[in-house]
Amino acid sequence: MTDAMQDRQCYPCAACCEGWLTADINGVQIKPGKPCAHKLEHGCGIYAQRPHNPCRIFRCGWLKGDHDMPAQMQPSECGAIVMFGRRWHDREVIRAVPTGEKIPAATLEWLMVLARKLNLPLLFSEHEFVNGRFVRKKKIGYGPPSFIDAVRMEPGSEDTFMV
Repeated sequence: MTDAMQDRQCYPCAACCEGWLTADINGVQIKPGKPCAHKLEHGCGIYAQRPHNPCRIFRCGWLKGDHDMPAQMQPSECGAIVMFGRRWHDREVIRAVPTGEKIPAATLEWLMVLARKLNLPLLFSEHEFVNGRFVRKKKIGYGPPSFIDAVRMEPGSEDTFMV
C-alpha cells in the first residue's frame, strides 16, 4: 500500500451512508432507496456518537487501499462500493454494490479484470426501481461456471449471469 493510500479519507464520499448498502443504524434501517437518517449534506449528523457497527468499522476496499485500487475507484467517483475478503456461502468473493441502479461499464470492466487477476469470483448487484421506488436487488455472478451455477440456484434468483 502506498503512502497516498494510507492517507485516504471517506469525505467527501458518503456512498455507504446513501442507502446502497443495507444496515441498521441505531434501530433505523438503511437500504436502497432509504439513506441513513443521520446523513447530512456535508457529513454525518451523529459522527461523534455513531455506532461501532457498522459505522466505525466499515471500510470499503478503496478506503483500505486493497489491491492498489486507484483514486478513481472511490465509490463516489466510480459508481460502486467494492469490498474484498467477503464470503458468499463457502467462497471468498469480491463484492460490489452500485451507487445507483447499475455499476458503470468502465468500473465493471475494471472489476472483472481484477477478479480474473486475483482468481476470485465477483458478486455484484443491480438495483431495480419502478416509478422512483426501490423494488429489488438483482445479484449477478462473474467467475467460474461452478460459481455462476451456485448464484443461479440461490432461492428467488431471477438474475443475469456472466462468465
